[in-house]
Amino acid sequence: MGQFMEDEARHELDRGLATLELAADDRAREHLLDYANELVHWGRRVNLTGASDVPGLVQGPLFDGLTLIGVLDDGESLVDVGAGGGLPGIPAKILRPGLELSLVEPRSRRTAFLRHALHALGMRGEVVQCREEELKKNQWSGAVAQAVWPADEWLRRGPRLVVPGGAVYCLTAESLDPAQLPTGSAVELERRFTRPQDGAPRFATRVRLP
Repeated sequence: MGQFMEDEARHELDRGLATLELAADDRAREHLLDYANELVHWGRRVNLTGASDVPGLVQGPLFDGLTLIGVLDDGESLVDVGAGGGLPGIPAKILRPGLELSLVEPRSRRTAFLRHALHALGMRGEVVQCREEELKKNQWSGAVAQAVWPADEWLRRGPRLVVPGGAVYCLTAESLDPAQLPTGSAVELERRFTRPQDGAPRFATRVRLP
């Protein structure tokens, strides 16, 4: 990555973190940029992201993934279903090092990238190559899937993975329809953000399960 591109990526990351009101030390910022660089580099050979350069990734998909942090419980064990290139799970692990992270992805080349990224960043995490329906029930305290299913379908799939009283996280472009919520669940926390690059609305929601 050239110096101009690197400076632009740093600027966009700082702008995104400020918009999301997220604190990140220099080491965390470097890890986020290293991750973004690996994702774009691998993405030229493996279909991981639509972003063609690191600033574009930081402005779009990475920003969207980082919205999770504002609603994520402390001390969470989190499963990221359909993890693809690692969003939002890997950035969450970077900013919440104590997070117990499982990345679930059915495609072998993508799981290879996920293992590579965790190793390159010096982070621990579980990578599971399987489909969502193959996972055992009630294993995690939280579950998230970014841009895999529409919100209503994810709210049907996600709860079975979570322990009683756990949470399902939704990252969306609009507020959740209360009619979509699983029986007995409730929106515990919803935050709305505006993406700096294009003004697009982004919602991060924690749905508490019974």
